[in-house]
Amino acid sequence: MEQINLSAQPRNEIGKGHAGRIRAAGSVPAILYGASIKGAIALKLNGKELDKVLHTAAGGNVLVNLSIEGDKKARMAMFKELTRHPLKGSIEHVDLMEILMDHMIVVEVPLHVIGKAAGLAYGGIVTQELRRLKIECLPTRIPDSIDVDVTPLNVGFSIHVKDLVLAEGLKAVGDLDSTIVSVVAPTAEVAPKTAEEVQAELAKSFEEKEEAGKKEEE
Repeated sequence: MEQINLSAQPRNEIGKGHAGRIRAAGSVPAILYGASIKGAIALKLNGKELDKVLHTAAGGNVLVNLSIEGDKKARMAMFKELTRHPLKGSIEHVDLMEILMDHMIVVEVPLHVIGKAAGLAYGGIVTQELRRLKIECLPTRIPDSIDVDVTPLNVGFSIHVKDLVLAEGLKAVGDLDSTIVSVVAPTAEVAPKTAEEVQAELAKSFEEKEEAGKKEEE
């Protein structure tokens, strides 16, 4: 599990005006939540450092070793939510959640389909219905992704959440009957219409409109 370092400074003021001044100075307003925190801690993060961290993390689950100015000990946290400007795409606000390394947490992990399904040889089509799986585990056990092998899957068969064999320490949460991936039969192809068929349909449509017009006149 990837870990990154991020520094932060506490801020006493809150509100849109103060947040705007923080952004103008090159920083990003943030909030840190957690079970051991009363309410929340208002912070500001260095914008350039945050961008670098997020590019390194590639948007996945990462553990943030958060060093807050004035605190003797760093806090371990995870990104909970990033708010971006609707037009510029720049980060407007960050929500962080403090975690305890010996406490179970629930996170979403990407599902990657691997292998060549047996049903492909019979014209089957692989359809992935679930792309992220919610799991419960210790912070140090969070996988970057979970592979779903479809090699034995034939036409008409599916793999559900309950069918996954997860690594030790991982537990799927939510609807275990949810379908992850299926191999479905190809849909019947519709033959293209001939010119005569198209003309016949147009003529029929014209006749129907004429009849409707006569009824309105009556």
